Amino acid sequence: MNTIICHSFPAWDSPYVKSTLELITRLASTHRVILLDYPYTLKDYWKTDYAPKAQLRGKDGGKRIILTEFGQVEVYNSLPVIPTNWADNKKIFNLLMKANSYLVGKTIRRILRTVDPKNTHVINAFNPVFGHFTRHYWGEIPVTYYAYDEMSAAPWAEKWGKIYESKFINSVDRVVVSSTGLADKFKQLHPKVNCVKNGVNLKYFEGEEQSSRLTRKMGYLGAFDERIDLELLKATAEAFPDYLIEILGPVKITSISALPQRVVFLGAKPQNELLQHLSQWEVCLIPFRKTPFTQAIYPLKINEYLAAGKPVVTTDFADLGDFKGLIRIAQDPIEFIIGIQREIRGNNRLKSAKRREFAQQNSWEARANQFINALAS
Repeated sequence: MNTIICHSFPAWDSPYVKSTLELITRLASTHRVILLDYPYTLKDYWKTDYAPKAQLRGKDGGKRIILTEFGQVEVYNSLPVIPTNWADNKKIFNLLMKANSYLVGKTIRRILRTVDPKNTHVINAFNPVFGHFTRHYWGEIPVTYYAYDEMSAAPWAEKWGKIYESKFINSVDRVVVSSTGLADKFKQLHPKVNCVKNGVNLKYFEGEEQSSRLTRKMGYLGAFDERIDLELLKATAEAFPDYLIEILGPVKITSISALPQRVVFLGAKPQNELLQHLSQWEVCLIPFRKTPFTQAIYPLKINEYLAAGKPVVTTDFADLGDFKGLIRIAQDPIEFIIGIQREIRGNNRLKSAKRREFAQQNSWEARANQFINALAS
């Protein structure tokens, strides 16, 4: 294949790290890459700060050429679509989605006029509803479904996501997933399933460790959302009264007022600013609840923590067997707190070097090569 078209749910202009975008930028070094961007709604147009409003109004046919450090990515935006999450009735939902697929289909036709179908592959990145309703536009071009979360447990997809994922699966050529939990699920649904786990952007996480003994710190990197076990985090703060617990990422829940003041929210930061905070942490945390949603996760942050050489203490929220001997996995809150104590006491340069060495094998460049091999399998 010479051309890869990514029909994406993650938005190109999203300020957060997304596996889809990390992968396709690397693929641009060896392929022509076209991104059919997130289907912004009319509501998104007015309320989403990072929405590319000029393209959503049709400027330059909704097309942008983005020059990345790896290669060129062609980003296409359709006109804004009709919001559908409010629709509880299947007939109404289908009617709205047919209208939306017509809008997106116009952009798909525009893209297809520029490619050779015989040398093109489509990746649908966790967008099965639009994937189902626009599948016919791609014709005989092979389509791969890329699933990086558990659709049935995603709060934003609870009405229709699971239903249309099961329909869409029947029309795709293969499935690529990001965790062993998702692989187990999809192997029961499709004959061709490959697992390509999340990677790490090494240049942002490799660096010399800093020391901040005036204030001892530990921390969590990533979205602070419904995955977080707030009671566990509260207990951790109470068990370590001499430490600040820094939260480095967007806060997406409101129930944080009961947390001690030693839990400090720094907000979302650009990738190139993360290491200056993370390097001061004596231990990195993943205090996730164990739910159907988290059981399907291969978290980005583990490789980021390890690339920085940091000790990691996590709950047993998913299959983390890849990291055996490198991180501490706690079965309950007591183990979690004891694990933090032991990782702080037992950390040394040799352990730090082993963590970095492991993370270097899991760069996004390596993952992109695995993804290409999966498409060809």
